[in-house]
Amino acid sequence: MQSDLLKATMAKIKINSNTPHNANPSSAGWTAGVVAIVAALAFAGSAQAQLSGAGSSLAKDLVGTWSTQYGAASGGVTYEATGSSSGVARASDSSVDFGVTDVALTSVALRQAGLRQVPLAATAVAVIVNLPQLGGKAIKLNGDILADIYQGSITQWNHSQIAGANPGMALPNAPIVPVWRTDGSGQSHVLSSYLARSNTKWRRNISATSTLALTAGKGVRGGQAMLDAVKTTPGAVGYEPLGEALKSGLSMAELQNAAGKSVAANATTIKEALERAQWSADNGAADLDGSVGAGAYPLTAVTYALLPIAIKPGRKNALPFIQTAVAQGDAQASQSGFVPLSPAGKTIAAAFR
Repeated sequence: MQSDLLKATMAKIKINSNTPHNANPSSAGWTAGVVAIVAALAFAGSAQAQLSGAGSSLAKDLVGTWSTQYGAASGGVTYEATGSSSGVARASDSSVDFGVTDVALTSVALRQAGLRQVPLAATAVAVIVNLPQLGGKAIKLNGDILADIYQGSITQWNHSQIAGANPGMALPNAPIVPVWRTDGSGQSHVLSSYLARSNTKWRRNISATSTLALTAGKGVRGGQAMLDAVKTTPGAVGYEPLGEALKSGLSMAELQNAAGKSVAANATTIKEALERAQWSADNGAADLDGSVGAGAYPLTAVTYALLPIAIKPGRKNALPFIQTAVAQGDAQASQSGFVPLSPAGKTIAAAFR
């Protein structure tokens, strides 16, 4: 990049300084050319100095706030919220310095890709609904109901199963429009894992997956498209990171957890799920599936940074930035709708060298 800029600038100087050989070298054309060289090289150097990351849209705000606080020592941090699957792919081919995923890779997958996996923080996937008729009241749903909604078996908000989960609530006789992500999304994986634990038909036909291909409702690509679709579609139901859901003004459903309790997504319920997680020292992952706790939110997710073990020429080591942010960035994590790692998770994050 620097070489291309230099060649282009030198060509410009040659054109602009097409003057007699005895012309004053401090002429406007010559001076402008020299300034252009300096600016081009400075720009190239600063662009190359930045850490680059891509992946989970769930982690967009988290990485952004950590970058502001801790990124200066690394020359700044740029991050593209392209989805967890993209984060895995781009970390694997070293087109970025780090990827971020909401779905932990197995030890085998990490070895094959030449990656290490560092836990960052925990948050939740919130189920959002566009039902102003409820006057802001939270509707209660469970995995069985949601699975039937996304499979097209439950199509009206006043369906008997939904009414049974919400005694005394006046439910509208309105169609349900399920919205789902078509791109590789960790949020889709978190949701579909919950549905697979609760619904036999979903478990048999779809199971846990990062890439949904459904026939009911609307398929959209990306987190912003999900939010826009739910906001603009009466009766829609979708899923978003807790931080984005809180800012959207949409209602969030309370979900039934493994203990049979309906709980809302918030810092307290995420923390309880996180505290009950089982951590693997082998791949640095937290097992949150079916976390049994009366107050545990069932769609809790841990996000992970994926870093190449062998750093290729032109790439930078993102580990110092990641470890500093995890160790010191609890306040920023909380401001971004995340819950800091438990002591067990922080110990795993700090152990990488």
